[in-house]
Amino acid sequence: MPALLDTNVLFASASARDEYNEPALDIVRGIDHGELPEAHVTNYVVAETLNLCREKLGPDPAAGMLDRLIEGAHFEIVHAPRADFNAAQAIFRRYPDLSFVDATIVAYAQRTDTEYLYGFDDDFDAVPDLTRLETAIDPLR
Repeated sequence: MPALLDTNVLFASASARDEYNEPALDIVRGIDHGELPEAHVTNYVVAETLNLCREKLGPDPAAGMLDRLIEGAHFEIVHAPRADFNAAQAIFRRYPDLSFVDATIVAYAQRTDTEYLYGFDDDFDAVPDLTRLETAIDPLR
């Protein structure tokens, strides 16, 4: 069963100055090496991550992140359907601490019965049936 990745894990893995850099690197490397579950990254998260990387770190790190996501054998970019966008609207209104991108992650997780999310944003903790993981642990072992 795959896990989802939040933007803050991907960004922190690319930014040596980020307070979560070490645990993010452990998570991304664990996924890369097949030691953690395969990661699904929604198109919303890809867009948010690449824009943030370009804005904060520059074009080369942003392109490097894109390459990692495209070329990594254990990363799968998934395109959230319109149904997720529609469901995210209610989720966004119900959980005021979630960003809209976070609401789309929750909608995707609910639609696909995905239980696990690697992320550092504790706003996800309010969502039932979604388990947030902050470290490079494999919840399936």
